[in-house]
Amino acid sequence: MTDSVLEAASNLFAEKGFHETSTDELASRLGISKPTLYKYGSSKAAILQAIVRRNHKRALEEAQRIAAGKAAPLDQLRELFRFHTHFAIEHRHEVRIIDGERHRLTDHDEIDKLAGEYLSFIKHLITEAQKAENLRDDIPLELFARSFIALALGPGKWFVEKKRGLSEEEVIDANWSLFMRGAASLGK
Repeated sequence: MTDSVLEAASNLFAEKGFHETSTDELASRLGISKPTLYKYGSSKAAILQAIVRRNHKRALEEAQRIAAGKAAPLDQLRELFRFHTHFAIEHRHEVRIIDGERHRLTDHDEIDKLAGEYLSFIKHLITEAQKAENLRDDIPLELFARSFIALALGPGKWFVEKKRGLSEEEVIDANWSLFMRGAASLGK
């Protein structure tokens, strides 16, 4: 499926909602016929699946790129946090769709597998940073990793959408600071 189809579908789904968006509207937005649209996906649900798959793969690829570097685990976590927040701001329509329409996916197993790989990567970095005594080790790992993701995703896109006067970099730095105040090793 092409990026232009996925971008147009993401924007339309975010504007109107998945259920309220017709395939006629989607084809019209793309400037193509409905039969041509179905060449890209067998259904609206297949297009949604492709949007979610693409975004999970992007996150996993970025995590793998960061892991290939030689930076310390805490520095890798910060780089991943920066990427995650930037992605949430840049692709806020898609993030909103993933949050709101996940229950409509046709293949949950595929997406759960990708999300699980990404979460495992974050857990690994947290564990390595704990071993280096940079992060607390008294917080359950699952909670730690999911809090990392939630903080990276949530406030950044809200501030940008509401135009609260903070730059993307200021949002990233403020959220990282909040994360580290709660996450930093108590002994340091």
